[in-house]
Amino acid sequence: MASIRDVALKAGVGIGTVSRALNGTGYISEETKKKIMDAVEELDYRPNELAQHLSRNRSGVVGFMVPDLEHPFFASLTKAIEMELYKHGYKCMICDVDRKQSREEEFLEMLQRNVMDGLIAGVDLMSDVDLASIHRPIVSFDRDWGPMVPNIHSDHKRGGELAAQALLNAGCKRVLQFRPEGNSDLSYMERYHTLEQILREHGVEVINVYTGKNQMGFDDDIRTAEINAGYLREVDGIFACDITAATCLRLAHQSGIRVPQQLHIISCDGLPFSRLLYPVLTSIWQNVPEIARACVNAVAKQMDGARKVPMEQIIDITFQKGGTV
Repeated sequence: MASIRDVALKAGVGIGTVSRALNGTGYISEETKKKIMDAVEELDYRPNELAQHLSRNRSGVVGFMVPDLEHPFFASLTKAIEMELYKHGYKCMICDVDRKQSREEEFLEMLQRNVMDGLIAGVDLMSDVDLASIHRPIVSFDRDWGPMVPNIHSDHKRGGELAAQALLNAGCKRVLQFRPEGNSDLSYMERYHTLEQILREHGVEVINVYTGKNQMGFDDDIRTAEINAGYLREVDGIFACDITAATCLRLAHQSGIRVPQQLHIISCDGLPFSRLLYPVLTSIWQNVPEIARACVNAVAKQMDGARKVPMEQIIDITFQKGGTV
């Protein structure tokens, strides 16, 4: 394998000149630069990526913390973020917290020790963490990590409005809503608050079923729907995440309840698997590619030294018409 010294000898220049040409730093004449690039191509030289990052006091790695990789939304978002980071020249290190605080602690320690150049966090911040002591770029997704950490999230208020209007247009009078318990100030909770408020204002009864805090797995969501299957004959509308909504659709079919003639179902997230069902779930779709792009751009700007990054970015959502409303 050719080394940078081999390139320098081939081009008839010093090692420092080759380094400046490859890194785009300092002035180099076009003639000299062409000699260097011709030598690079002829020798099939591959720069040492780790050494390049270390020379700039960087690791070339950005972390992404997720509550549970099994959840299809975070699986999709992880893939999109990894692809966006690759475009920026960074590798992605993933931490599946899975309700274990020790994992989050270890990941933040790695960030503090410069193992990572930045962090995108899709989990709640531990109460005893001093972010001021970390001195590394951090961006949060759908979580409140304080006034100094940019927060990217979907327009959940608009999502609640669109779901409520669709259920009203369908003539629903009694709606079952599956919603997380816990901190009501989190951005994603706004869709549940908004939907309930609008429906109640129009005289619709709303029954809330509270799911566990940070409940993200398939088994948890399916179990919650099955435990509350008795409601399906008592309501004419349902609002829930994709997995729970899909389980309700299955349970309705098994019970002889016709969808959407007797029961209207709207899910939130609108992940690809929801379009494999029959009928296709009507969903409030979160724009995963755009969320990933915004998260990566925000952390990349901080890593590049930008002093001003918007503290809140709201990504548009879309009403994805299916056959369940």
